[in-house]
Amino acid sequence: MAIFQGIEHVAVFSADTTRLRDWYVQNLDMKTIVDNGVGVYFLLMADGSMIELVPSTEASVCAGKPQVKDSGLRHIALSVDEQDFGAAVKRLSDAGVETIGRSPNQFPEGLATFHFRDPDGNILHLISRPNRLSLAAAPRLADAPKNTLIQGIEHTCVIANNSETLRQWYIDVLGFQLIVRDDGHGTAFVLAPDGHSIIEFISAEKNIGVEPYKAQGIRHFAISVSTAAAEQGARLLKAQGVEVLEDYKVTATGVHLFFFRDPEGNVLHLVGRPEPLAK
Repeated sequence: MAIFQGIEHVAVFSADTTRLRDWYVQNLDMKTIVDNGVGVYFLLMADGSMIELVPSTEASVCAGKPQVKDSGLRHIALSVDEQDFGAAVKRLSDAGVETIGRSPNQFPEGLATFHFRDPDGNILHLISRPNRLSLAAAPRLADAPKNTLIQGIEHTCVIANNSETLRQWYIDVLGFQLIVRDDGHGTAFVLAPDGHSIIEFISAEKNIGVEPYKAQGIRHFAISVSTAAAEQGARLLKAQGVEVLEDYKVTATGVHLFFFRDPEGNVLHLVGRPEPLAK
């Protein structure tokens, strides 16, 4: 069994996590499942996807207004069924979201997308595909919201200065596998060992540098590991020469953590929980 299993959650750092939480719940069909009382929230979606909101006062190097192809962890794509795409776009348009470029877009192969910004300026988009990238069935969680337009996170996107090299690192070190590759423009999708977590890699048009560890914006994604394999996973990553941000530790509640950067400086962390956050 693979040590590194898949993406447990994507973290968004914000100066006002309560405001962002309320907006995500109202407009993106998320449900609050963890509230630590000091502004950290975990939000759950219908397919089991989770977003963590974390308070931060440290500004991003892109000043909270990233462009679509600025380097870094750049967008979150939210899956929508074909029959619900129009209703989801209308809901967000009625909410006054800032759209990005010419949006929505309908493509001949049946793909539909709608790019927009959340209240903090982070880039999100809706995506409806006639054929899913992952064939794994979404987990059926009792805690998950029901009867929603927006189902969950289809993929997270990394805009890379060297797309092929970074993508290969995720394949070689974290055990992802290549599932879709374009015609040479640097875009590709990789699938995690869990069978449903997907990362998109796109070539950057602008290198904005390495973001501070806890800067505002879409800041990290957490790779799930078993508690039994967490320490081994941290050792393997350190042997690969990763930059360690917070060394391996086990919290008082039994959660195993290890924070590090990938070769281009994007923040990742391992998380091994004795019990899942959502059931």
